[in-house]
Amino acid sequence: MNFVIIMLIVLTFVSRIMGLGREIALAYFYGISDISDAYLMSIAIPTIIVTFVIVSLATSYVPAYQNLEEDAVTKKAFTNKVMGLTCTICLLILVVSYFFMPQIAPLFVSGFDAPTMALTVVLTRITIFAVFFMGMNQILQSFMQVKEKVLLASLSGLPFNIIAILFIVVSVHTSVEMLAIGTVIALGIQCLYLLILAHRQGFKLKPQFDLKDATIRNLIVLTLPIILSNTALQIGIMIDKNLASRFGAGAISALAYATRTTTAISGIFVTSILVVTFPKIAKQSAVGDMPQLKDSLAESIVGMGLFIIPVIAAVLLFAQPVITLLFGRGAFDTEAILLTSSLLFFYIFFLFGDGMTQLLSRVFFSLGDSKTPMIVSVVTVVINVVLNFVFIALIGIIGLALATSVSAMIGLALLFVLLRRKIGSLRLRDTVISLNKIVGASVLMAYGAYFVYQYLEDFNATLALLVAAVFGIGIYGVLLVFLRIREVNNLLAIAISKIRNRWKKT
Repeated sequence: MNFVIIMLIVLTFVSRIMGLGREIALAYFYGISDISDAYLMSIAIPTIIVTFVIVSLATSYVPAYQNLEEDAVTKKAFTNKVMGLTCTICLLILVVSYFFMPQIAPLFVSGFDAPTMALTVVLTRITIFAVFFMGMNQILQSFMQVKEKVLLASLSGLPFNIIAILFIVVSVHTSVEMLAIGTVIALGIQCLYLLILAHRQGFKLKPQFDLKDATIRNLIVLTLPIILSNTALQIGIMIDKNLASRFGAGAISALAYATRTTTAISGIFVTSILVVTFPKIAKQSAVGDMPQLKDSLAESIVGMGLFIIPVIAAVLLFAQPVITLLFGRGAFDTEAILLTSSLLFFYIFFLFGDGMTQLLSRVFFSLGDSKTPMIVSVVTVVINVVLNFVFIALIGIIGLALATSVSAMIGLALLFVLLRRKIGSLRLRDTVISLNKIVGASVLMAYGAYFVYQYLEDFNATLALLVAAVFGIGIYGVLLVFLRIREVNNLLAIAISKIRNRWKKT
């Protein structure tokens, strides 16, 4: 783990806090209601559709770019051809989705009543115009990754969230449609920001559509299994939302707030590590340096564990106080807090399974194998759907969260076994030792923080939670140093060396 990852985590944290601010604003003004359900689905539907293809294309873009010859002209032309393909696909999505939205929306949320379904169609016919920005944003983010200029790109969520929050407030005093209009404008500003950053790296937007180009054909071949993989995952999400919609008004919103809290954490830590690691692993694979690739994998696993495991331990004890702090105001009442925190409690294990699965999948992509992650994704979704019905019958809507977490862990185990068969021993003995130490430190941290919280809770719950968080972070840091985790010691050595060098210069 290096300082770029640490800085990226810090910047992403700032961006994600703003993202949570958007959710807090929505929860404050609309609670868990038919309006919030319709609005969230108006964002989810275009996102899911775009994820089917464009996110898959952006993922395969990184290893495909790294495998090109070191020719700047060729690489710029390749990026514009990918942009041309992206824009063409987005145009098709826009036309089909706009005219057939009344038929498409029920596929995602069959449990909505007629008024909520009608509102969902109206809002989604507005947000669907943002597919161009969504698609271009994905490719531009990947371009910044391969250029190793990820720090400023990580802040692209800031303008999006600020504008989205502004329009949530505006919608309360004007019309609900302003929620959707604000989303389109916010994504457009985000795209403009990324285009400016890419331009500074020498990229000039001149989309070209050329399916005859060999590099584009190779990209499509690599992308197709990833599309099928993402399609399987999105179908799983569609089924979850569909089942949740049958539990009445607000169920989808509660599910969304719990998942958004989880994905916000994932975006801070998992995405930050993947953004830095993926291009490096792709380059190591391109030159055939397998020992170094395995070292990078081991380092990334411990890096994720350092952040994800303590978060899981903390959420298991603090799910309700966290949801209360984030959303517990305005129209978000006690019933909403209890439901959302219960969902978060069971969702949080998904954080580890999904984070590690994304990392291992990118190792496969770097090796030119996108079929194996596809097969595992399909198997995972099938398991998830089966477990959905089993757990819903036992514990109701909370079963959706539990099924998602369990299936994610099963998928992770399958990928580990298949990767070991593909490249041999992963040399993870030291990694497992480090993870065990992290688990021990995380448990002690969580219970220490909870003791502080209980002691101060009667005085002021919010202050108690913040003091407990600071206390827990302090305990965790001391324990990591005391337990002599190799990756932590290496990071400290680098930090001390940089401080000494700067001291000498002054």
